[in-house]
Amino acid sequence: MLWLCLHFPHLPIELRQPPDPGAAAIAARIGPRSILIACNAQARAQHVATGIDSISAVARIPELKLIEREPAAEKRALRALAVWSEQFSSEVCLDTQRWMLWLEAGASLHYFGGFEAFIAALQQGLATLGYTVGIGIAPTLEAAAILAHPQLQGHSRIVRTRKALLPALAPLPLQLLALAPEAHAGLRDSGLGTIGAVLAVPSAALARRFGPDLTRYLQRLTGAAADPRIFHKPARSYRRRLEFVAPVASLEGLLFPLRRLFFEFQGFLRARDSAVQSLRLQLLHRDAPPTMLELRTTDPERRALRLFSLLREKLERLVLPEPACEIRLEADQFIAPGDTQLSVLEDRTQRDANWSALLDKLRARLGDHAVRGLGLNADHRPERAWCIQTQSGEAQLPDAFPDRPLWILEPRPLRQLPKLMGHPERIETGWWDAAEARRDYYIAETDEGARWWLYRDAITHEWFLQGLWA
Repeated sequence: MLWLCLHFPHLPIELRQPPDPGAAAIAARIGPRSILIACNAQARAQHVATGIDSISAVARIPELKLIEREPAAEKRALRALAVWSEQFSSEVCLDTQRWMLWLEAGASLHYFGGFEAFIAALQQGLATLGYTVGIGIAPTLEAAAILAHPQLQGHSRIVRTRKALLPALAPLPLQLLALAPEAHAGLRDSGLGTIGAVLAVPSAALARRFGPDLTRYLQRLTGAAADPRIFHKPARSYRRRLEFVAPVASLEGLLFPLRRLFFEFQGFLRARDSAVQSLRLQLLHRDAPPTMLELRTTDPERRALRLFSLLREKLERLVLPEPACEIRLEADQFIAPGDTQLSVLEDRTQRDANWSALLDKLRARLGDHAVRGLGLNADHRPERAWCIQTQSGEAQLPDAFPDRPLWILEPRPLRQLPKLMGHPERIETGWWDAAEARRDYYIAETDEGARWWLYRDAITHEWFLQGLWA
């Protein structure tokens, strides 16, 4: 197996980046001290890094914005990334404490066209989400985690075979091992400075000195022991929520987090080879009811930019009762995506797609009820077999449905009959609504070559014209 590790070293701050630019950092209480666990690019550019206490950081940057850590939001974001990454691998596991994901890449290489194409597709997808990520690849999960570490500079991050694993890990510094601080201190006090030096010590000696947890970790690292993990379970429905650091009142403040949510949702749909025609978005407020938005498309859709542009049309005409403090995106019903194969009908397919795109844009801009079309009613009487509808959908007709004209008229009495063709079709229905109809329908041809659809009323024996073929 070949494991690919995704390490998101700045996940807490990139997840909760404040809307106003400037230096910012996430602080967490560790014992009696407040320690920075993540900093944005502006803070790092001014030499404020993770691991220092908040007082020292503010002394260096007086305008530094300190944001309280939200572990629950970090877990939700990492699970959303796990859902997104299932489009690249069916075996995904995660570590919410270290902000890491692992994907089994070996089974996906052929599908993506080789190793380089797989990595390129993954990196392109990650770039759209706006997260900083380190990638490490190795035959074991923990080795891939070490190779994905941001402190690893000037060293190959890809090890494809077990044979090459130990030589690649041996010169790396000791602090890259995922061990407790006490174990790190003990190993340093023993004069060990590299991973290779630790691996050279007999396991029994390490176990006596540091306990069995250290030796089990090293065995999983090198592949000497199995590393059982709980794989992420695909969800049947989609639920995603994102809280803001500060309430957002402007459209511009909503666009970046919404764009990220839709690209995460696109990964969910691709992983399941499905699409949607409706989804729900809620904007939550502190002292006002939630703002509810429902997005519908004419055809099955799973492209993030397409869904995002339709939602933006709605948002541009929306007046929020007060600033939004949270976003929720939900979808429950999924269908097969539309056929995208090239064919001799490509021009017609493109025209249909353009027409659907226009309808979707009009609905998003004017509202669902402003765009209407013709639909079918379950009624045999021609004048009642159609309706005006706002919901999109294809009419389902029986395979052997009789020939019908598209031009239906109000029944017009006939004094002279044209030439009748074929056999009559009896329609007898409507006894339940006081509009009973008993009619024998014929197709007729006039002297000028026009085709008419007419019927004889079985009660009054009168003839009426009701339809024309062009």
